[in-house]
Amino acid sequence: MGYYMFAYGVNTPELQATFASKNETLLTEVQKNEIFQNYAEEDDDNETTKALADIIMGRPFDEKKGYAYGYAFIGICATLGKELPFTQEMKFWYETDLINRTLSEDYDIEIAIDTELFPEDHFHSFPLPKIEDFPMISLIDQDRLKHLASLLEKVHKTKEEVEAMIDGEEEDDEEKGFAYEHIMGLKENIAFCLSNQLDMIAFCH
Repeated sequence: MGYYMFAYGVNTPELQATFASKNETLLTEVQKNEIFQNYAEEDDDNETTKALADIIMGRPFDEKKGYAYGYAFIGICATLGKELPFTQEMKFWYETDLINRTLSEDYDIEIAIDTELFPEDHFHSFPLPKIEDFPMISLIDQDRLKHLASLLEKVHKTKEEVEAMIDGEEEDDEEKGFAYEHIMGLKENIAFCLSNQLDMIAFCH
């Protein structure tokens, strides 16, 4: 299976304002969101639903169940955030490794894209309980988006070039095609956020 990254474009102050907002309309909207429902249906003890209510209604958190608050927060972001143009999920520690290798080989760019997207020293500033493992959460603000855009500025492949690599006979060509597919998708999402004055919230699980 592996672990996959996905993201939304968000207004960070709007997300911060949801904590202890006691906004029952928002609570209902999130509960109706398909993304949230997918997570809520996976637990038998209604942990995700309870965590969502704790966040919005300002109730004390169960610090031992940080993961439930992480999944509930994904539901909030899916409800309030903007869907990005490139929606394909990125497989961590496989496609991220392909991206790193491709950028090094083709453009002499030495980068660890997984660390750029989920830096060890700063994930986010939202008042969530500590999450021991997953979901990983990273808020990529405008400054970091501009930094990423600058790193990838000279990288370009057309859709046709990417498809040709993916359909190629050699395994290396196919893998490089997957890498470029995600690089160009990431660039598209970064450009969308920058042009719309949005931050990017990224999740991995």
